[in-house]
Amino acid sequence: MLTLYEELLLITIHEDKGIFIRDAVEPLKPGLIGALLAELAFANKITITSNHRLKLADSSPTTDPLLDSMIEKLKESEKDRKFGYWITSLNPKPEKLQKQITASLVQKEILTQEDDRLGWVVPSHFHPEVKATTKYSVIKLLRGIVLAQEEAHPREIAFLSLLSACDLLGLVFLRDERKAASQKINELVVFHAMQNPTLDIIQEIDAAIASVVEED
Repeated sequence: MLTLYEELLLITIHEDKGIFIRDAVEPLKPGLIGALLAELAFANKITITSNHRLKLADSSPTTDPLLDSMIEKLKESEKDRKFGYWITSLNPKPEKLQKQITASLVQKEILTQEDDRLGWVVPSHFHPEVKATTKYSVIKLLRGIVLAQEEAHPREIAFLSLLSACDLLGLVFLRDERKAASQKINELVVFHAMQNPTLDIIQEIDAAIASVVEED
């Protein structure tokens, strides 16, 4: 299974050119931090306080070095802070984080890399029955959820919400689909948040990301 931050990075790579899509480079920076925080939320490592601050609930290590690095940084804080603070302060070297995640995708045999150019492993390691890239499979799944009302799981809803916060829905949906897609994603998040408190945390993360993206 891919992590949310791996999926986010994957979806911003140009299918043919093997480089990152230019318009996605800046929103990807806060987006990757948000995706890492979302993974911590799903792992029950962070929670939200009554005054909408991020609180570290469990500082024990995971099996993911990137998540463990986030936990260590959260531990250093003397108080609970707003999500916006963490979105802007947790990633002082975005290019380094991007390279680490890219290396992870190469190791998982999702991508190949030659110098600065990325290539696709086809068929996908995760969907060997389909002669297509992993990016294609991810986009197909997301489009099915939003446009065909296919079953959605919390992580998939979180990823759709993350894309919306990053203003990257254009990487998945056509221009005339985006408005309806955005509305549908909001409905999914609100409905499922009533059943899954983790999605409340996701909403806080995404609001902070959207604020940063709008400023840029």
